[in-house]
Amino acid sequence: MKQFFIFTLLAFMIPSVAIASEVGFIDTAVIFQKAKFVTTFKENFSEKEKDFNEILEKKTKKIEKAIAKGTQEAEIREMVQKRDEELEPKKQELMQYEMSFQQNFLLNVSTMAKKVAAEYDIDVVLDKQVVYYGGFDLTNIVLERLNK
Repeated sequence: MKQFFIFTLLAFMIPSVAIASEVGFIDTAVIFQKAKFVTTFKENFSEKEKDFNEILEKKTKKIEKAIAKGTQEAEIREMVQKRDEELEPKKQELMQYEMSFQQNFLLNVSTMAKKVAAEYDIDVVLDKQVVYYGGFDLTNIVLERLNK
């Protein structure tokens, strides 16, 4: 069943690429490395992650001290559970922030790629990873526009 689905998908994709008068590609890895909004996200995420790790470290040190004092195992488990429950919202916030960024990244890149492709009369834009030969590299143009 899976092979049939893949074959059917390829059967529809190949003719559309062959009909396209121009094919362009972008290197999303380069855009991820050089786009200003990505750098801003990384800095903000790093700060949030640092805050999370500081809180985790403080709470873990309390648990380690309790273990060193010979506190009963049941109390230790309770402390660990309490720590995890207190940190869960922060952990979820970090995950949500990252997921939101990923969606925003893809939306920004695809929207800009569509605009640039239309300007250059390019019918199909692919990621560089799937292009073995040929095509028009739109990476720097898309990156430049994203950084404006």
